[in-house]
Amino acid sequence: MKGVPILWVLFASFCTAAAIVLTVRWLYRRTTTRRRRPLQEILRNLEHTRATRRVRAAGDLAERDGDEAKEAVDALLRRLSDPEPEVRAVVVDSLGKLEDPRASEPLRERLQDEATEVRGLTVSALVSLKDFAALPEIVRLLDDEDWTIRAWTASEMVRLGREEALETLLAARNREVWRAHLRLCDTALRVVDERAVSPLLIEMRKGKELGVRVESMLALASFGYIPDEEARLVENLVASTEETHPNLRFQAVAMLATMEMRRIEPYQQAHRILERLAVRDENALVRAAARHGLKAFTIAREQTIRSTVVPPASTSVSPVRVEMQDLATLTDNLKNATLPMRWRYVHALAATRHPKAIPPLVEATHDQEWRVRAAAARGLGLLVGVGDTDVRPTLERAAIEDEHFSVRETAELSLARIAPSSTSSFR
Repeated sequence: MKGVPILWVLFASFCTAAAIVLTVRWLYRRTTTRRRRPLQEILRNLEHTRATRRVRAAGDLAERDGDEAKEAVDALLRRLSDPEPEVRAVVVDSLGKLEDPRASEPLRERLQDEATEVRGLTVSALVSLKDFAALPEIVRLLDDEDWTIRAWTASEMVRLGREEALETLLAARNREVWRAHLRLCDTALRVVDERAVSPLLIEMRKGKELGVRVESMLALASFGYIPDEEARLVENLVASTEETHPNLRFQAVAMLATMEMRRIEPYQQAHRILERLAVRDENALVRAAARHGLKAFTIAREQTIRSTVVPPASTSVSPVRVEMQDLATLTDNLKNATLPMRWRYVHALAATRHPKAIPPLVEATHDQEWRVRAAAARGLGLLVGVGDTDVRPTLERAAIEDEHFSVRETAELSLARIAPSSTSSFR
């Protein structure tokens, strides 16, 4: 019993110490909580002799809004040539976040900055500003001496979502940019481009880099169902299940288990290979993935696929071969029920540069899908000056009345091909 008071003293000491520690921590957090500092104080720090102070000030300015945002942009533009690359990087990043159009032209000069991070952040800032006029200068960075800039630029070009950027990436064969290149999937700004199917399949089967082959499968999976490519996709995925590397087999199994199938032959082929891999594959994860995938191969699903009426192969054409058709065929098939096919037919019609392509493109600006309407508006812009048909009324209607912002933007840019002054009323 003599030890009891000592225990109480120790317990009381421990509680007191804990209370002191918790109080100190609370006070520290409260005093260090970032407060919204006055703008003039931040602007003074932006001119400070210490680079760390300038970096923090540049970052703080990105959080300003309203009238203060305009003043912040003016101050940041004056620091674009700061001697410290860390400062220039934060300045460029903040300008991209503020999204003030006045920063577009000054930012383009930073595309040639000696610092890698500054060049990359400049590309991101110009994309955030949607400065499409800077695209030619951004494209040049695909040949930058630093491979990280090449990959960074390709990723941002995909985010930019412009047809010109898409064309450049489809033609790219630089291994470092393929991981970004392969992500040509549907986004809010751009539609799937099935012209990437064939190069993706080639990379999936014959690519030298494991990461590129896996990314190829992921990109193909993101495309969803593509008419007339189902059998070819399944065939290549089945072949990939024989690869020696388990990562490739696992990804092929995962894609076979989840991809949409409407023809019974590819469905049965995928079912058989999954049954075999679920039992015989040497890798436990591949076996587990195959067993999990087999749960989707139900009797009801097979009966549904068997009862599905699939158009004969002769009546449908793969999107990657649409361009080989004549003008009459392209026009007749513009009513295809499949969105990706209609989108490709619209682009193919515009590529013909023929006066007879204008009426069907005008009609396509009324399509129920905004992606098709946007493609038609862009196509009409490419056909300005071809034939005697005036496309201005159609483009003006789309630029003003269309419910989707991408269609309005595309129509406005197409109007600029007719007369630069004609777009002033829409901006």
